[in-house]
Amino acid sequence: MLMAPKKTICFLLLITCIFACEKAEEPLEPEPEEPIVLEYGTVSGTVTDAGTGNPIPGVLVTLFEKAILTGIDGAYTFQNVLYGDAHALMAEDMHYKPHSQSVALKQERLTVNVALTPLKDPVLEIEDFFEHFSDLLESVDMENIEAIQALFSETYAAADDDATVFGVASGIIPENYEDIDPAISQLFMEYTFLEFIFQDVEMDVKHAKKAAVTLRLDVNARKEGEEDLREIKADCKFEFRREGADWKIVYWQLLAIDIRL
Repeated sequence: MLMAPKKTICFLLLITCIFACEKAEEPLEPEPEEPIVLEYGTVSGTVTDAGTGNPIPGVLVTLFEKAILTGIDGAYTFQNVLYGDAHALMAEDMHYKPHSQSVALKQERLTVNVALTPLKDPVLEIEDFFEHFSDLLESVDMENIEAIQALFSETYAAADDDATVFGVASGIIPENYEDIDPAISQLFMEYTFLEFIFQDVEMDVKHAKKAAVTLRLDVNARKEGEEDLREIKADCKFEFRREGADWKIVYWQLLAIDIRL
């Protein structure tokens, strides 16, 4: 039996609504999320002295909560550094003004070189060193021997060339650190007057922790009961290293020596 047109329309509308409701009730599938990709790179560079341009070893460099010391060539390297716009790079050494800068890493390799400014002028410090050294030697005071020894590194050694060996045998310079006390004691016991003149000083300052010096040393000495001075003229080379806050002699060479008795 055929349904009346009006009933047919109502039936179709009912069926349509049922299917529409069933489709609306179906849960929507979430769109797939894109995976987060973290990128890492390398930050490296060299720390140098702003005055000399030479590399500085032993500087503490900090980046992204990681810290390393520069090598003998002043170089540092941080690997696996997360890409970012504001990494804080710091370089610190007790003899230099601290350095800090913001680093933006958006590439596989980034070079960041740093130049540090010394807190004090090494040239002036070493000039003061020789003036103090001279005063202690000219005092001819046994109580100053310990202070004289403190000017030398415990690794100190004189050169082994002929001129220097002759100077050591003559009691002019100590052979090594252990020889400083007996050598200076003998010098003070033998002479009542000493004059040490360091002149024509030429400095090769590597950085605030290492230097070499060539100079002319004139020594005038007089023994008790003598009127005439004994004169010693020597061309010298010194090598210095800073240990802690102080400069120390680590090497002494006589390039030429002339003794007039």
